[in-house]
Amino acid sequence: MSCFVVSPGHRRSGVAAALLEAAVGHAFAHGAEIVEGYPVDPSLRPKAGPADLYQGTVKLFEAAGFFTVSTEVSGRAVMRLRR
Repeated sequence: MSCFVVSPGHRRSGVAAALLEAAVGHAFAHGAEIVEGYPVDPSLRPKAGPADLYQGTVKLFEAAGFFTVSTEVSGRAVMRLRR
């Protein structure tokens, strides 16, 4: 997965979830079997600001059905979604 850039006035309104859903749909429509993302876990990085959250949050990915594969990097997860 790539970055989520959402204007401050539109954050916490579902834009990132819609972008994630569209990205996953596009990947699966073009033959992907697995989609992987590297979101931040704000509960483990409480000082993470908007500049740190551009790859999304664990909660966002969990809500989209992704599962955690690794948490080796403190405060960041490797998450996957299988077709």
